[in-house]
Amino acid sequence: MVQPGLLAAFVGATLLLFLKPGPAMSVIIANSVGYGVRGGLITVIGNVAGFGLMVAAAGFGLAGLAKVMQDWFDVVRIGGGLFLIWLGISRLRHAGRGTGQIIKPTGHLLRDGFLVAVANPEVILFLAAFLPPFVDTSRPAGPQLMVLGLAFVAVAALAGAALAIGAGRARDVLSGDRLLLLDYASGGLLVLAGAILGWP
Repeated sequence: MVQPGLLAAFVGATLLLFLKPGPAMSVIIANSVGYGVRGGLITVIGNVAGFGLMVAAAGFGLAGLAKVMQDWFDVVRIGGGLFLIWLGISRLRHAGRGTGQIIKPTGHLLRDGFLVAVANPEVILFLAAFLPPFVDTSRPAGPQLMVLGLAFVAVAALAGAALAIGAGRARDVLSGDRLLLLDYASGGLLVLAGAILGWP
């Protein structure tokens, strides 16, 4: 097992990581604003599934493969950026519509969350560098990496859920010009996140 002090430090560092604005945060906010708390939480489920896959990949030592496939990663990264930009433009086109007027299928919301998690392959490299410092070398590494990976996914789930609930409730209490402004802000955030992800 992981030492309590190391686990607490890891959870704190992971929380700070998820509080930093990025593609995952952007798509969760946008779907929460566009489709309410439920839409945001479904997006979080897809996002957590994607992060879980990335954690498993890092844990199984795929970071070495990741370094070899840098060219392929660029294609995935650019594709992910274009996907976010497309989502942002779609959000801007539907700005100001009530959540009851436009419904997005559950599968599409799950897809949004999952793809934005795996669209940045550098996450595997990040995890490969981020996990080892919190491993006690005097103990078996495998169980510790499993606990740390589960903690990473749990923090992603809790942070994403809090974000989805906050953004979804903000949508519920706003109307008129303020609602329109919120939609424009969330759409613009997605476009910006896509541009950042796709930029070399």
